Amino acid sequence: MKNTLLLLTSVSMLGMASVSYQAMAEEDAAAGEMAAIDEIVTIGTRRAGRTVTDSAVAIDILQPKAIESTGYTDLNTALRTLIPGFNAKRLHGNDGSSFVRPVTLRSSPPDHILLLMNGQRRHRSATVQIGTGHATTSGSQGQDFNTIPSIAFKSVEVLRDGAAAQYGSDAIAGVINMTLKDANEGGSVTAHAGQFYEGDGETFDLQANLGLPLSANGFINLSAQYNNQNKTQRVGTHVGAQALREAGVQGVPTPATSTGEPEYEAIKTAWNGGLKLNDTMDLYFFGNYMKADSTVVFGYRQSVDGGGRRAHAAFADSNFDQTAAYPDVFDLTTIYPGGFTPAFSGKQKDFSSVIGVKNEEEDGLNWDLSFRWGKNDVDYGISGTINPSLGAASPTSFKPGSLAQREYQLNAEASYDVKNNIFYSDLTVFGGVTYRDEAYSIGAGELASYTAGPLRDLLVGSNGFQGFSPDIAGTFSSHSYAVYMELEADITEKWVASAAVRYEDYEAFGDNFSYKVASKFDVSDYFAVRGAISTGFRAPAGGQQFGASQTSQLTLTGDFILDAVLIPGSPAAQVFGSTQLKPETSFNMSAGLVMTTDIGLAVTLDFYQIDVDDRLLLNDSINTTQADRDALVAMNFPNGASVQQVRFFQNRLDTRVRGFDLVTTYALDWADSDSSTDFNLAVNYNQQILRSDPTGIFSPGKVIEFEEGIPSWNGNLTVTHHVGDFDLMVRGVYYGAWKRRGIAADLYLPRDAEILMDVQVTYQVNENLSAHLGGRNIFDKYPKGREAAIFDPLGIKYDNHAVFGLSGGYYYAGMKYNF
Repeated sequence: MKNTLLLLTSVSMLGMASVSYQAMAEEDAAAGEMAAIDEIVTIGTRRAGRTVTDSAVAIDILQPKAIESTGYTDLNTALRTLIPGFNAKRLHGNDGSSFVRPVTLRSSPPDHILLLMNGQRRHRSATVQIGTGHATTSGSQGQDFNTIPSIAFKSVEVLRDGAAAQYGSDAIAGVINMTLKDANEGGSVTAHAGQFYEGDGETFDLQANLGLPLSANGFINLSAQYNNQNKTQRVGTHVGAQALREAGVQGVPTPATSTGEPEYEAIKTAWNGGLKLNDTMDLYFFGNYMKADSTVVFGYRQSVDGGGRRAHAAFADSNFDQTAAYPDVFDLTTIYPGGFTPAFSGKQKDFSSVIGVKNEEEDGLNWDLSFRWGKNDVDYGISGTINPSLGAASPTSFKPGSLAQREYQLNAEASYDVKNNIFYSDLTVFGGVTYRDEAYSIGAGELASYTAGPLRDLLVGSNGFQGFSPDIAGTFSSHSYAVYMELEADITEKWVASAAVRYEDYEAFGDNFSYKVASKFDVSDYFAVRGAISTGFRAPAGGQQFGASQTSQLTLTGDFILDAVLIPGSPAAQVFGSTQLKPETSFNMSAGLVMTTDIGLAVTLDFYQIDVDDRLLLNDSINTTQADRDALVAMNFPNGASVQQVRFFQNRLDTRVRGFDLVTTYALDWADSDSSTDFNLAVNYNQQILRSDPTGIFSPGKVIEFEEGIPSWNGNLTVTHHVGDFDLMVRGVYYGAWKRRGIAADLYLPRDAEILMDVQVTYQVNENLSAHLGGRNIFDKYPKGREAAIFDPLGIKYDNHAVFGLSGGYYYAGMKYNF
């Protein structure tokens, strides 16, 4: 396939020009709402006024109506429904990943997908995806896609191509740009209410948007959202808990375990404003603020043996009872007679603000100066648990600490259209410089959440999620700067080409040079080819360099052991062969074919390959030996004597992603009728492999998880029928077969392909008001469970890593009022 890609890319690079509106509009990725013919794109090109019809790269533009038609109130799952190859799993009970969901695009992790707002980089989330349980996303620190009210979007642009030379670190697999509404009058209000078929997970969402004038020469557009979701419970019977109930043991939690949608409540706001200073100069500002609170439940800690299940290690006897260290006898059953299930919460805040001044002249120098500040932080809490080593003095609720990511960025850019007699159009010359300062902070937890008490042979720290100790707490900052330049022109009436170069220098990792060339050629009125070649670069984030944690992990026998994620290259990590991190580098190739017709049919086929060297991944768990634990104790590593397995980030593997996207649209107007029907089909095939020997880094099961843990085939077909004041939308979403890694190192579980069906009916009540009814997963599909012999006795019925969730069907009603 590499030779095929090289050939197609070489042909594409001979040149390309614009294609018809239908050809580019189909790039809407089965959104059911096509981009307008004069829609201006703001990613993938620096040329002023470039539209979807003449851009040198393929860009999907999702309109607000498309996002609304999914029935989702967050961008994560809306994009999962609309864009093949994009996925966002709901991970219940996976530490911080329960609150900031890791997304993938073309099997690439969150920090290979750059998120922009109004064309400006968004700051990272403070959450490092340690608990995802999936090799592709474990260890990533990307941006949170679920912080902005969806009603604030004017459009969402998706660039499905490497663009690190244009936008810098993290843009290896693609770029997503959220463009905010900019109206200076009017607005809208939406309401959504729904629940799952089982009668739980009740969700209420209220959003509002308002445009206001800012003097006679400006505007401010405001958006707000309130979202409240109750949890769902998709559990069976925990045989140990049931045995204790039948034996008359008091205080057994009901249910003893929990999987499903978490409790979630959030307030999100966004603003976008501008003020004309003179005929050519404008002041602009935009940003967001979010406050969210979510809670998940960890596994059941059984108090005494029963039902074939052993008591949890937290209930063990201590050799330090009735000694000078602890004169009494500690018995945890006096506090939790029936066992306990820790509840883990995350209170998240997200804030960003951008302010800038830009000058735009039709035949002059255009420039843009801006300052960006962003911060994301999360305060963790855990309750219904204990620090066993403290004995009866231990609290049962803890504040285990906090994480924060802060970024500042200064940007200066300029462009100029050079008139010439060589090319068909002016030559657009664009350049810029940027300086970015980042800081990652770990806030220490309260003393009881991490300290070793007098019963030091028992488990130490708040059980389930141990607090951050002062040893790893602190603020870690770094800075970088970049210089970049781009050229773009219509070489002929049918051929457009662009080139970009970028030099970046990172304080901690040195410098890098990246490039990209892209082109499009209109072979005829009905056929076009396009292609691009680019290199990329991604420097490790602060959380990957300095983040650490200690959590309880489930074993093959259903017991819990202490797992530690170590700081790469630290003395503790060096015991297990860890070295300092280094940047990832990438090489991307893409080539595409575009076909249009006069009968409303458009088809595109795009091939791609992404090679990443020195991929930053979280290694497979390493079981500690007594000698390892002795070494940790000797260096005063917290809980060194109790750590039973360790992990850390490393750059020891090279990877490859290759595949294609097929997108087809067809618009049918029914003769002698006021009816029309839109057909949108989008299919993605994607294959991910390791290009280097994983021995000693990934177990055989981990290799399977990495290469086959995400469906290779993914697609959707959306049919929207318009008749009078009614719209009927039916969508089928296809998830291909995949494999789930088992707990045993060499075990994997096949997962069959699934088709989920969604439907929505919308009625336009009057010019301003519309109402809709809909259902997601209307045939109530559930994923398979995990290994029956291990998880069924624990009451875990379904796989919490399923690609489409585990709560079944959902129905909803809503309305929208425009004014």
